[in-house]
Amino acid sequence: MLKHWDKTWWQTVIFSSAPLRDRVVPDVPVEYLSPAKIFRFYPVAQVRSLAHLYKIMKDRRPDIVHTYFFWSILYGRLLKLTGAIKIIVENREDQGFDWGRHEYLWLRWTNRLPDKVICVSEAVKQVVMDREGVEESRVVVVNNGVDLQQASSGMQEITRRELGFTEDDLVLGMIANYNRPVKGVSNFLDAIPAIIAAVPSARFLFVGGGEEENALRDKARTLGVEHCVVFAGYKKEIHRYYEIMDISVLTSFSEGLSLTLLESMAYGIPIVATRVGGNPELVVEGETGYLVPVNDSRTLVDRIVTLLKDKELRRKMGREGRLRAENKFRMRDVSSRYLEIYKGLLAET
Repeated sequence: MLKHWDKTWWQTVIFSSAPLRDRVVPDVPVEYLSPAKIFRFYPVAQVRSLAHLYKIMKDRRPDIVHTYFFWSILYGRLLKLTGAIKIIVENREDQGFDWGRHEYLWLRWTNRLPDKVICVSEAVKQVVMDREGVEESRVVVVNNGVDLQQASSGMQEITRRELGFTEDDLVLGMIANYNRPVKGVSNFLDAIPAIIAAVPSARFLFVGGGEEENALRDKARTLGVEHCVVFAGYKKEIHRYYEIMDISVLTSFSEGLSLTLLESMAYGIPIVATRVGGNPELVVEGETGYLVPVNDSRTLVDRIVTLLKDKELRRKMGREGRLRAENKFRMRDVSSRYLEIYKGLLAET
């Protein structure tokens, strides 16, 4: 979003407890909050981080602080309680699948402190109100956005050759963080033998990283499908891999509003995804792709095979998905919506 903001009016600083892998906006400063070398255990480490942030906020006196994910959200709320922060805006990117009783107790105890909680989908909004007890007047849905200015790399043949795919292969792609079992990568692997039996030219591309990759490779060998599966690892030039996909697959057990699905739509790729979280808010059943129940391998295989056998249907769904991304999920429009929220909060102070 920062690429679309007027930097003469909005001055932004990012504070991160982990070094950023990529610098999307080179002229926006990122300050790394390094961990303590000693006493790196709960709750001492958290108290140290809170004290560090308190000093920064008192020195900088920001007009708005925008927080993401549990610890930054909690730090922001406690700092507002101390008066170090005037306005706090929070994001919810998922349905809180990895938050437990401890996290939700803290969130419920402090649920009157955020000025606005931005949720990426209606499904996420419902979770925030039900589990955190945040009143609806302070919860707003702003969908994730996608950049639609992708120019073709012209490297499709090279990318296919690098991965061992021929021009006749039909490529099903999944882009996911393997360290998150919630992504259901293993379920997709389970479906591959039946897909290959119906469409022998199908090939499967997994892009992403994580400690689970070796276990997934072992499973592919056990299933006897390693010859048609490629684990490409983490890739910075992700556009090259979308460009060669015929179908995008997502078998998550929980989702907020999937960036992978948004990017797939932007590239005109038909989708087969599980009917969870915000996925039904992205995928129009039968028009831009198919939605299947979680753990329903038979339906997953059926929908994938239907698309693999019908080139014109793939093209039609891909075009409709691209059009939907253009009409509803432009990053520029999402960025403007965030600024409207900021301006509204500032006007109330």
